[in-house]
Amino acid sequence: MADADLSHLDEHGSLRMVNVEGKAVTHRRAVAEGWLIAGESVMDVVRAGRTPKGDVFAAARLAGIAAAKRTADLIPLCHTLPLSDVSIDFDVRPDRIRVIATASAEARTGVEMEAFTAAAVAALTLYDMLKAVSHDMVITDVRLLEKRGGKSDFRREAAGTRPAAQPGIKPSRGRGRIRAAVLTVSDRCAAGAMHDTAGPAVARLLQDSLDGGIAWSGIVPDEIDRIAATIRELAAQQIDLIVTVGGTGCGPRDVTPEATRGVVMREIPGFAEAMRARSLAVTPHAMLQRGVCGIRESSLVVNLPGSEKAACENLTVILSALPHAIALIGNEADPHGPASS
Repeated sequence: MADADLSHLDEHGSLRMVNVEGKAVTHRRAVAEGWLIAGESVMDVVRAGRTPKGDVFAAARLAGIAAAKRTADLIPLCHTLPLSDVSIDFDVRPDRIRVIATASAEARTGVEMEAFTAAAVAALTLYDMLKAVSHDMVITDVRLLEKRGGKSDFRREAAGTRPAAQPGIKPSRGRGRIRAAVLTVSDRCAAGAMHDTAGPAVARLLQDSLDGGIAWSGIVPDEIDRIAATIRELAAQQIDLIVTVGGTGCGPRDVTPEATRGVVMREIPGFAEAMRARSLAVTPHAMLQRGVCGIRESSLVVNLPGSEKAACENLTVILSALPHAIALIGNEADPHGPASS
C-alpha cells in the first residue's frame, strides 16, 4: 500500500491524527465481543455467587464503560468522542463468559475502538475478579461484530449463516439483494458540458455499503417531465432504491423536489429532515436544500444535493436505515400477520 493511501501518515511519512472536521456528524454505533474461557470449575463458583471479590459482572460492566470513555487516552491516534451510550452485556456459558460491548455517539468518526476497548477491559476485569479461583483462564477472540454510520457499514456473520430477518418482514420482493438506481439531474452534465462526478460517487457508496448493486444509472436535464418520467419508469422496473442527485437547491432550474412530489405516493419526511439536520453541522447552506424522499409503488425515492461531497455526506446519514425501509416498502407478509414498524 502506498504511503498516500495511509491516512494516518502525513506527506513526510510521520504519524498524525486524521483531520475529520470536514466529515458529516452521523449516528455511529459499534459492537465488539470478547471471551473469557474460565473452565467449568471456575464457572461453578460464578454461578454459585461464591467469587472471592464479589459481583464479577458489576465490576466488569463498570470497568468496560469507564474504559470506553478513556479510549483516546489509551490509543494515541483515536479521537476524543462524545459517547452517547456504552453498554456491556454478558452471555454465561458452562465453561466461559462472552462479553458484548456496544458503543454509540453522534460524531464524525466511528466508535469501533471504543467498543473494542470496552470489551477487552471488561474481559480483563473478569479475569482479575476470578484469578483467586484460577489462573488457568484465557481471554480470546476480541473482535468487531458490527459498525454503522460511517462511509461503509460492517456486520460479521457466522460461517454459512445470514442475520435473522426481522419478524413480519420479508426481503424486498423476495430477492434479498437491493437493486439501486442513480439518476443525476443536471443540465450541464446532460449536455456533455460538465463531467458527472457526484452520480458515480453516490453509486460507489451504495455499492460498497448495501447488500446489492447498481441496476441502472443515467443523467437527465433539470426538467420536471424528464425527471418524473425516469422515476416512474425505474419504479415500474421494480428498482428498490431510486436516488436522484442534483436539482434540490433554490435556483430557478432546481425542480427535482417538484418532480419527485409529483410521482411519489407517500413522502418519508424523516429521511430528508435527518439529512438536512446533520448537514447543518457542516454548513449553514444545508438550510437551502429542498430535497424530499418518498415511496413510488414499491420503490424508495431519495433526493440528494448535486455536489459530490454533499451528496455522499447526505447519503451517509441515512445509509443504515435504508435496508429496513426498503424491506418495509417491499413487504410481502400477510397484512393480517405480525405488525412491523
